[in-house]
Amino acid sequence: MDRSIVGLWVLLMGWFLIALGPVAPLTYAQTAATTAASGPTLANLDIRAPSIQSTRGVSTGTLTVAQHFGLSPKWLDPQEQGVGAIGQAFAALVHDALIKPTGQGYYTYSLAEHLEMPADYTYAKFRLRPGLTFHNGTPLTTADVKWTYENYRGFHAATLHNKLDNTRPDGGIEIVDDRTIIFHFKEPFIDFLEFYNGIPTGIGWIVPKDYYQRVGPKGFKEHPIGAGPFKFVRQEVGSLVEVEAWDAYWRRTPGVKRLVVKHVQGFAQRLAALQTGEVDLAYGLTGKILKQVMADTNLRWDSNFTNPWHFFFPGYDDPASPFHDKRVRQAISLAINRDFLSQQEAEGIGPVWGNWIGPNRLEAIDDLPLPEYDPEKAKQLLTEAGYANGLKLKGIAPFPPYYEMAERLATDLKVVGITVPVDVMDQPVFRGKMAQGKKGWPGGKTIVHEIVVAPGSAAAEIRTVATCASPASFICEPYIEERWAKHRASIDPAERAGLIREIQRYVIREYLAVPIYINPFVHAVGPKVLPEGDGFHKYWAAPQIGFPWPWEDWEVKT
Repeated sequence: MDRSIVGLWVLLMGWFLIALGPVAPLTYAQTAATTAASGPTLANLDIRAPSIQSTRGVSTGTLTVAQHFGLSPKWLDPQEQGVGAIGQAFAALVHDALIKPTGQGYYTYSLAEHLEMPADYTYAKFRLRPGLTFHNGTPLTTADVKWTYENYRGFHAATLHNKLDNTRPDGGIEIVDDRTIIFHFKEPFIDFLEFYNGIPTGIGWIVPKDYYQRVGPKGFKEHPIGAGPFKFVRQEVGSLVEVEAWDAYWRRTPGVKRLVVKHVQGFAQRLAALQTGEVDLAYGLTGKILKQVMADTNLRWDSNFTNPWHFFFPGYDDPASPFHDKRVRQAISLAINRDFLSQQEAEGIGPVWGNWIGPNRLEAIDDLPLPEYDPEKAKQLLTEAGYANGLKLKGIAPFPPYYEMAERLATDLKVVGITVPVDVMDQPVFRGKMAQGKKGWPGGKTIVHEIVVAPGSAAAEIRTVATCASPASFICEPYIEERWAKHRASIDPAERAGLIREIQRYVIREYLAVPIYINPFVHAVGPKVLPEGDGFHKYWAAPQIGFPWPWEDWEVKT
């Protein structure tokens, strides 16, 4: 092309752009669309920017939290994170992740400031923020990110390790420099962000490579070091964890200087501790205590809707189990007076729901019919199934410490001829059994009374409890496996969503999970918590999270 023509074209384009005026900055989606000419077309990732404090403040005061179950040192080590949100709540105190849920969105940048994935989802390229360090002053680099991933031993570890392209000399994790790292996958890994988002696994929470190798897993649980907003101070196994503000945290100076988590088991004990000022925040104030919380003008509460209570039937696929007969599972569902239960346990604010997956989850079905209450039909089905003279079960295993709720459920079941004692256990024991899925409750005669408080999509919940390969699975069905295989193979969002909806309908239609009502996991605060008035609800802004983090945002009067 003649150089004079090229020069004229450039000049004309310059005049044109000037005439347009200032050009708006590109959004991430627009940036992705414009990269095709210079590299692969990038996936459109909805990752939000974090809220960063413009002026560093000063940490003051102490926030004391009453937790409703015993504290396990294992929760301080994200390398061994199991099923559920408990480990995440503690990880968010001491550790930090490349991306994580916050009030800005389900996917929010944290230790990372940029991520790109190609449209075929075969790699993920992160760039870390500059100047990151751990609590002990050592730099946080991509070497720590790689080591954390490669040595992760928690939930879904095998899946995450097997996804890497291990034919590469670097094993599938390429360190470009101290701030740039690329995860290379052997096949499209469209679900990578969900696994790496701090949920439903701990692999995204970065631990210090050198320190962890030096002290080992046991030493790390005894004294964890992370890059989160608070530094570990001490713990009393089972009863207390104390942390202090880390002033160098990249996002902001934590609002409180000291944060203490105490184990306060009983509902009445937690309420009393809140009313006397012994604690400033208490979890799980439902049941008969909730009415007192609502009536106390010195307290403020947040409904904190999480997910539906539901039943699983471990061992239903064994012909020797009474749960093998669909009529028994249906009878159990028909026996439950959900409206009355919600009134007794949650002052009626917990809505009856037709799915075992909550409405705030991506791809969750929200139009399933509400479960019926029909004890006479339940008796008829039990008779048809061969239990005209009643059915004795080994136990109902409730999510700790909701033992009174389980007693009410057992009372409903007794009305239709099902006798079942309540199997009381502490949270670490229960979570350990849940991590084993149906193997955690052998014998085929235990009802598991569960709630999923960990955030995630409908697909994440199905992957965990309703696929044969999951170590925590309660459900293994050819119908589901066929659709799950198609879901895994597809990178078409519409097709994947349709398959996930089909699986949900099947699980409910076959009574493989029996939903009860959506749980208001009510939290309450005392007068010391700031801001005063209704502004305190901001602490529960992060989508789907059952616990009020980011913890660094909390502030109290001094």
